[in-house]
Amino acid sequence: MTTVEIVLTAVSGALAVVVAALWAALARARRRVRWLEDRSSRPRLSVPTPSEAVRTVVGTAIKVRDHGVKGALRSSIDDLALWADVERPDLARLAAGDGTLTIMFSDIEGSTELNHRLGDRGWVRLLAKHDRIVTTAVEAHAGHVVKTQGDGFMVAFAEASEAVGAALDVERSLARVRSGRLADVRIRIGAHRGPVVHRDGDVFGRNVAFAARVAGQADGGEVLVSDAVLEAAGDDLVVLETRLAELKGVPGVQRLHVIDWA
Repeated sequence: MTTVEIVLTAVSGALAVVVAALWAALARARRRVRWLEDRSSRPRLSVPTPSEAVRTVVGTAIKVRDHGVKGALRSSIDDLALWADVERPDLARLAAGDGTLTIMFSDIEGSTELNHRLGDRGWVRLLAKHDRIVTTAVEAHAGHVVKTQGDGFMVAFAEASEAVGAALDVERSLARVRSGRLADVRIRIGAHRGPVVHRDGDVFGRNVAFAARVAGQADGGEVLVSDAVLEAAGDDLVVLETRLAELKGVPGVQRLHVIDWA
């Protein structure tokens, strides 16, 4: 082959990967639109556009380039918390009667390594399966997807019991279908509960950051919750382990609880 032919072949291969990623991202966006439209009787947040879905796919590669492996592993949850602190989405209407809201964060442990091993096309397919598992559990427990970032989800629930129920469903569903590309997938989930305010988003911002820090302490395959979530969720939960942790930006030492989902 000539040099020109080699270059053209390489370019064609790269374009094929990009096209496949775009089509998969658009399909995910359409499914998300239909899912949100079906929930028209409930309060709805903004519907992701196809361009936002494409940016989510491309964002994975950008994270690896800008942050390296270690940074990309933990950036989805951090990015979601930062976005919520800046944008301050209107979640007061989703809160429980006492004005409290439970925020849950989730992402895939070791997502960068999985991306490298599967390649972009395989990674997009894995994300589609992962997203179906998470959104199905969230829908079943009256949750509201506030924002997604790469493989990360930020979800709001009026009731702590619903947040924990959705988290347990995610882990159980993944355990049942763990094969093929999902064989090595481990989802880490963290949740915190606190008050929502209409003005002066400081309280809201702190609670979102708290929830993000809880999720950051979880290992893959764990559901980790704060004292506030455990107390509000009821007595039916089985706690496997209680940890003491210092969370960045949160004063004092916090008790975090690993919930048994098996």
